[in-house]
Amino acid sequence: MNEINKRKREILKESSFLFDGILVGILAAVVGIIYRLMITYSENVVKKFLVIISTNKFNIIYLIIFLSIVGFLSGYMVKKSPHSSGSGIPQVSAEVTGRLNQKPISVLISKMFGGFFASLGGLSLGREGPSIQLGAMCGKIISKILKRDSIKETYLLTSGASAGLSVAFNAPLAGVMFSLEEVHKNISKKLVISCFSSAIVSDIIAQYVFGLDAIFTFPNLSEIKLYVYFYMAILGVILGFFGTFYNVLMKICIKIYNKISLNVLIRPQIAMFLSLIMFLFFPIVLGSGHNLVEKLIYTSYGLIFLIILYFVKTFFSLMSFASGVAGGIFLPILVQGAILGAIFSNFVDKENIAVFIIISMAGYLTAVVRSPLTSMILIFEMTQKLSYFLPLGICCLLAYYTANILGTKPVYEYLLLNLLKKNKIKFDGENEIEFELIIENDSKLINKKIKDIMWGEKVFISEIERNGKHIIPKGNTILHLNDKLVIETTREKAGTFVEKFLEGKE
Repeated sequence: MNEINKRKREILKESSFLFDGILVGILAAVVGIIYRLMITYSENVVKKFLVIISTNKFNIIYLIIFLSIVGFLSGYMVKKSPHSSGSGIPQVSAEVTGRLNQKPISVLISKMFGGFFASLGGLSLGREGPSIQLGAMCGKIISKILKRDSIKETYLLTSGASAGLSVAFNAPLAGVMFSLEEVHKNISKKLVISCFSSAIVSDIIAQYVFGLDAIFTFPNLSEIKLYVYFYMAILGVILGFFGTFYNVLMKICIKIYNKISLNVLIRPQIAMFLSLIMFLFFPIVLGSGHNLVEKLIYTSYGLIFLIILYFVKTFFSLMSFASGVAGGIFLPILVQGAILGAIFSNFVDKENIAVFIIISMAGYLTAVVRSPLTSMILIFEMTQKLSYFLPLGICCLLAYYTANILGTKPVYEYLLLNLLKKNKIKFDGENEIEFELIIENDSKLINKKIKDIMWGEKVFISEIERNGKHIIPKGNTILHLNDKLVIETTREKAGTFVEKFLEGKE
């Protein structure tokens, strides 16, 4: 009877995660749709300015005034809510591990309008990072409304992040995988239930507004010949090098802005000045670059132009992002990867340019972010092309391996460390956070007693799941391979625990 009651309680508990996840998905969908429509409108404004300038050069004066205003407004939004700056992904990661406590309403408003103003200025930024943070803040709002504890709140933050990416790219599976790989850095049944329910619900709602079409429209791909696999391996290594180059250049651009040390209201004006230059001489790099990906397939660009395009797009994107305004790097990274794919295709096989562009997008994203599963799933969902899994896997694997050998940190890990250092973020006390730790083959915890392990201060093992059975842990309990440990700790100690046991695989 006790076993039956325990199972009932477990089912009810899982049902609550499903219910909460659905609520988060609904709110995140509404917010994400509004934000996506705002960004689409801003991109149309940029196109209109290009037409106005081409008809009368004296209209440049109006453009200069306009860029100055939106630059000031985007900086003002960051000043109003400092945690709304950048992509927002590091902020979500920091909050999930208890290192940050954001004000959700303030971040929502500042993020939406800050990203809108930055996009109006033509800056090369994406909507996905902000959408992830907006979704996470929706999760926090739902948590506060339902009066969930701090442990459940972290689950709802992660669920909201999944829903945010789902709305931004019509990619629910990628949203879930990214949240698990990059935000929460841990997988559990409860978390998967919550994330999936949020991502799927938000995607269904978004499809009613944006339709079922793929984000990127590609022609029907011909059958990939075996010899192309060899090219994919070479491409993966090359993308590993360029992904490392991107991460190094990211650090340089951020250091440039930091050395100049401008007021947050003035800081975006550097990026707006660069935008003005692009309006006049290289407008193809303005905005996130969504339309550019399809142009690469249907327009025959020369090799020299493509090489220049890659470097200009990369530099402009990084300077836009390093200015600190609200905006992401996800989509610009995909665009840069597409350009590299087009360049590579010019050398080896022009007829299969669409294939190389698609696979290069995933490989380059993998090299920069080091989330290979997310990269692969995201490209599948954004292109709705499922016929090239093996070459995609080869490219992503070698891109990941090459970037790791070269030794740079994944971009979001670097940005998280930069956020913590810059803001001197302090922990906010004794609120608890829950983690699930699965003991894997390479773990040093196998065959050790719980009492003999240095878990750290304020770390409590509340439950062990072994072969489907739940065990109450004791000091003399010996840990086995594949044991799942439910661990509770405080926000203050969460960062140390994550670094030691979840990232370091103690």
